[in-house]
Amino acid sequence: MGTLMAVLSSSDDSVIKKNFRLSEDPVIIGRHPECSIQIDDGSVSRHHARVTNSDGVWFIEDLESRNGTFLNGQTIEKQTRLFDGAIIKICDISFNFHVGDSIASGERQTIEDWNYEKKLLPRRSSVVLADDSESHVMSALAPPSHQTVNTSKVDAEDKLNAITKITHALSEAIGRDEMLSKILDFLFELFTEADRGFIMLKDANGALKPLGFKTRYEQDDEEIRISRTICNQVMESKQPILSRDAGKDDRFDNSQSVFDFRIRSIMCAPLINSKDESIGVVQLDSLRRSIVFKEEDVETLVTIAMQASLAIQKADLFEQAQQNNALKADLELAHELQQRFLPQRAPELESYDFYSWYRPMQQVGGDYFDYLPLDENRLGIVIADVVGHGIAAAMLMAKVSAEARFALATSGSAVEAVNLMNQSLSNMHLDRFVTLALCLLDKRTDTLSIVNAGHMPPIIRRNDGSVETVATQESGVPLGILPDYQYECFTTTLMPGDVAVMYTDGINEAMNEKDEQLSSEAIVGELKQCQIKTPAGIGANICNLVNEHMGFRQPIDDICMVCVGKEAS
Repeated sequence: MGTLMAVLSSSDDSVIKKNFRLSEDPVIIGRHPECSIQIDDGSVSRHHARVTNSDGVWFIEDLESRNGTFLNGQTIEKQTRLFDGAIIKICDISFNFHVGDSIASGERQTIEDWNYEKKLLPRRSSVVLADDSESHVMSALAPPSHQTVNTSKVDAEDKLNAITKITHALSEAIGRDEMLSKILDFLFELFTEADRGFIMLKDANGALKPLGFKTRYEQDDEEIRISRTICNQVMESKQPILSRDAGKDDRFDNSQSVFDFRIRSIMCAPLINSKDESIGVVQLDSLRRSIVFKEEDVETLVTIAMQASLAIQKADLFEQAQQNNALKADLELAHELQQRFLPQRAPELESYDFYSWYRPMQQVGGDYFDYLPLDENRLGIVIADVVGHGIAAAMLMAKVSAEARFALATSGSAVEAVNLMNQSLSNMHLDRFVTLALCLLDKRTDTLSIVNAGHMPPIIRRNDGSVETVATQESGVPLGILPDYQYECFTTTLMPGDVAVMYTDGINEAMNEKDEQLSSEAIVGELKQCQIKTPAGIGANICNLVNEHMGFRQPIDDICMVCVGKEAS
């Protein structure tokens, strides 16, 4: 069977011979000078593809090239047959294959960037920053291209319109993702020759992350790579990079990644915030040899990047404000719920009066108190302080509340209840501990049994004006530290007119504007000179003492106090 005449033709300046008549011998296409069809392009492999003839039928196969060989827009994985009119694409260089009568009749398709004529939506791709530490880039502009190209040009009116649009976006309250998408839309509208656009921003750890991506055409690769070196250079220097032809740019001689990315013309500008800090970069590039960005383009991109930086900052502030509002609403709800954990009214126990004061440093706190009736004659009074404050302390406080109720309901004594609580909290293996004072009041005997787990010792003001700090020797370690610790109990009798005061360290450690603590001695002194003998009167005096000491200064810790007293005769 005779072999029909076949020709590979190309109009690309990188191809040494524009029209090549195929023979029965294998035809090698590549960058090496010994190739049958030599291509002067760094992104082309030395021996890239091979065209062969078998019994008058032509085939093409890829020779394990870096960037692959495409036939009519599809990557070839094995030897594939060529039909008349086929378009072979090697990197960005296109060839027409013609065989038989079409050569003589002149019925040849014009060579176009076939894949780029299909304006399809991009498939879902992952965008990664690729390491290319061998790359050497400079912020100076690249030398002129050695070929005739169509240059990208942005006139003053288009530039003004684009900047006006982005400035208008600054007035809109939108999130970062939407803002990045809008910025890229503006850039693609302005730079109609750009094939891809990226916005990379620093994360909380200072690492660049590709957060915005837009492509004008369908991507053949599932993974889209961006040169990390280029981005880092722009970030560090705060200067833009422009390369008219990355494939022939001397600054990229040692960067294999630029060839692998099949990038042609690149411009990359820094995103600089109001503090003159680099927060990221914006990059536009072209994958086609026919497109070249100019100095005017990168100047325009830099101007837009300045506006984009402000837009991104505003978007971040908007999202932060939304998060703060949501957090504020959550804290308000948490505050309301925590208040419901606390007693809503004083207990009704014959011959006894009660007073309480609770003031969290923040909207929620780690201090806790409760009245837990055991029967008609006995009442458990609990006051506790979770180390720290805020949401975490409040959550543990809720756990302490539940544990206290369970322990008192299932235990025969105050000591047994505290031991049970300590074991339960210790088994949680938390880095936090809890100080607690559990008082068991029995109206039948007028006794107050106190178990102190590392808490501030209660103070009792007797009817005769004397003041005692009690349960100091019996004080044990805070809850949650030693699971097998055995606590001791102190018992005292409350006579008519006696008032016991239990409080957290937010009271005695309250600071004034001179950073001076109130101290427990000041509380004892106030109790000694107080002429009122009721829990409400004594409690109010201590509140006034703390508030006067702090003045205009806010509390540095949660504040909690409980007073219980036997009615005077």
